Order: sequence, then C-alpha cells, then structure tokens
Amino acid sequence: MNGSAGCFHGLLAVSASHSALATFVLYMVGVFGLAAAANRLLRGRQFLSEYFLGSRRLGVWAFALTFAATSASGGSFTGFPSKTYAHGWILGLWIASYIVFPVCAMGLLGKRLNQVARISGAITVPDVLRDRFRSPVLGLLAVSLIVFFMGFNLVAQFKAGSMILGTLLDGVGVFQAAAYAVASATARIGWLAAADPRYLLTLGAFGLAVVIYTTWGGFRAVVWTDVMQGVVMVCGMLLMLPLAILAVGGHVPAGCPGSARRYTGGHLVACGHRFPRVLRH
Repeated sequence: MNGSAGCFHGLLAVSASHSALATFVLYMVGVFGLAAAANRLLRGRQFLSEYFLGSRRLGVWAFALTFAATSASGGSFTGFPSKTYAHGWILGLWIASYIVFPVCAMGLLGKRLNQVARISGAITVPDVLRDRFRSPVLGLLAVSLIVFFMGFNLVAQFKAGSMILGTLLDGVGVFQAAAYAVASATARIGWLAAADPRYLLTLGAFGLAVVIYTTWGGFRAVVWTDVMQGVVMVCGMLLMLPLAILAVGGHVPAGCPGSARRYTGGHLVACGHRFPRVLRH
C-alpha cells in the first residue's frame, strides 16, 4: 500500500512539473506570436510612429490594461504579499494608497502630455519636455532621470520574474538539467560561481525573452502582451487569493502580524487563535 501511494504521489509530481513546463511554453508562444503579428504591422507604416507609439491607435482599454500590467510589477506579486503576511492586513491600506498614482498621472498629466506630443510630433516624454520648453538640456536631464530611476525598477522586476519562474519550473527535468549545465559553465567564474545556477538560468531566459519580443514587435507588441498579461494576472489573482488564504489557515492567520504568529507542535497559533494542519512558511 505504501509503495502504491508513493508511486501515485510520484506520478502527481511528474504531472505537475509537466503542466508547469507546458504552461510556460504555451505562454511564451502567445507572447512571441503577438510580437510577430505586431512586427507585420510595421510594414507599410511610418516606422518611428508605429514602432514606438503603435501609430497612436491602440485604444483606451488596451492602454488601461497596459498601464495596469506595468504598475502591477514584481512588488505586487512578491513584495506586497510577503509584507502583508509579515505585518498584517493593515499593510493593505498602504498598498491601496498606490491607486492615487494612476489617477493623478492620467487625470492631471496624461491628456495634456498627449496633446502636446501630437502637436509637436514627439515620441517620448523627454521629447515633449524638450519641445515644450525649447530646452535640449531639459530633455537630456529627463532622459538621465528616467534611466537612473528605471534602473532600480528593472532590477526589482527582473529579480522577481526570475524568482517566480524558478519556482514555477522547480522539479522540471529539463530545467534541472539546464541549471546543472549553467552551474558547470560558471563554476570557474568567481562572481557567478556563488550565485544559484537556477536563478542565473531563469534570469537569462526572462531577460532574453523580454528583449526579443520588445525589439521585434515594438510598442504595439508590448501593449498586446500587456493586455494578455493583464487578463492572466486578474484571473490568477481571483483564483490564487482564496487558495492562498485557505492554505495558511484562513484570513486570520493570513493577516496576523508575524510577531503574533508561532508554530507549536505542528499547529499554528496566530493572534491568540489555534489553527491545525496549516502550511508552514
């Protein structure tokens, strides 16, 4: 009986790993398919306007989903949940304040920036500032500030994406073999030898995929993939939130601060309540 149970659990683990790999491959096929379709639209249109702006014809809903998918960054799926789990539901108020940003950005600045950009034919925000104030120095300053601050943002996004991808593919045979190959290749490189080879592999794959589909399809590919990602994220959150709360024992232990949560004899004691048979993190 024990042998049959072990075999059954082994089959479930293999099935889960194959499902994770199939999901990832299917998702990447969708991303590159959208990039290829966007690349075809480049033909016969003004290159700069189409490549960088999608010919300004993407629509309000596509732009809204793009803005949402961009704003819902690595912090939304790795940073905020962990902070809420560590400090309690009160962190939700802090996270909710982030809603003010898109309202102010789009309500107060978005329409005006669009009007000035259409009049001047500007492609980027630094172009708008340079043309509006007739100052090349201001344009260069805007570029420098964007590159500086976006550097910090991209480090967080690429790290979060790599961690999530590594978690998704953990246990997949192909992924483990590739990680072993990366470990062998970086064993003699001092600053890489200490890094987790699985992290290096997912970071390289994640970064390469982003560079390829953005370079190949331009802004339209970015918007279309953001729309797809926005739908996936909304559906994923609606599905995973109740499952994650159930996995930790309910909304009380999920929102109880870490200082008021402890494990005793395999049970969780959170905020004065005892919860049996919950996952330990």
